[in-house]
Amino acid sequence: MSNESNPVLVSILLAARNEEANIERCLRSLEALGFSKEKIEICIGDDDSSDETASIIQKYIKDKPYFKYYKISAQTAGLKGKANVLAQLANFSTGKYLFFCDADIAVSPDWIEKMLAHFEENTGVVVGLTRMKKRSLLADFLSLEWIFTLSLMRYFSLLGIPVSGLGNNMAVTRKAYDAVGGYEGIGFSIVEDYALFMAITNKKFGFVQAYTKDVIGISEPLSSFKELVTQRKRWMQGIMQSPLVIRICLIFSALLIPGIMIIAIWDPLRSIRMVVSNYFFITGIMLLATVILRQWDLLKTVLLFWFYLIGISCLMLIVHLIPGKTVWKDRTY
Repeated sequence: MSNESNPVLVSILLAARNEEANIERCLRSLEALGFSKEKIEICIGDDDSSDETASIIQKYIKDKPYFKYYKISAQTAGLKGKANVLAQLANFSTGKYLFFCDADIAVSPDWIEKMLAHFEENTGVVVGLTRMKKRSLLADFLSLEWIFTLSLMRYFSLLGIPVSGLGNNMAVTRKAYDAVGGYEGIGFSIVEDYALFMAITNKKFGFVQAYTKDVIGISEPLSSFKELVTQRKRWMQGIMQSPLVIRICLIFSALLIPGIMIIAIWDPLRSIRMVVSNYFFITGIMLLATVILRQWDLLKTVLLFWFYLIGISCLMLIVHLIPGKTVWKDRTY
């Protein structure tokens, strides 16, 4: 635990690159944390931003000593992008726990306490929840997609099966981070959260998928279809490294309707029953999840979510199969 020579218990690591539109909202939510300010440090890594991100951060934190700004221009050997920033922030930080948060996320005032409550003696990593800020029907669909995916992760975690981390809402112990050699020991990955999560669980540390309203981070929704395609191409790199059962679930969702259409040629009634059964199964899962997490504003959209899920699953499989590099935050990977 913290002590007099080092009172910091929690270090929040925040990587930011060209986030002038989002960063102040994130900083305000971190300032509003109810956790003792003497026991936290908020380490912000400016990933060589070319917009006003740096000036916004520096102006906001000038009278808040627990916020620490770092200009990240140097590159750690073998790392780049966000993984490089987080590796350096981890080395600068002093807390017993490392919390990860993205610049487009707003956390709840109880975020730290609720996440810490899930750590036990051998727990190495705790993963939180994410949804989108209420803005449009697409934002609601994206919120439900996050909740659906995280609900599946919760189910697998209860069975002791690690699936993935969540770079915008995750916490690890310093002990677990050091045990895997940090990001330097893991090596570069465009899905650095997945890489860190799996490295820690592979070291036999325990993991928890937290599943309460208090650990939900509110993200800014994507602003265009192009951003959605780019995001999913990046995500697919992580999914295709995940456990076989996760890959099978995605491929099944993407090929469900084409497969049922083929069956309909010989047995139309059976194909209809399959579609209806799958619709009610997915919709039932989502109704239960939104009630448990008390996301009442999403209840009406749940009835349409199945159609979105089929479409986005097909899209993700297609963008993965299309050759080409991934462009993320103005960098090519």
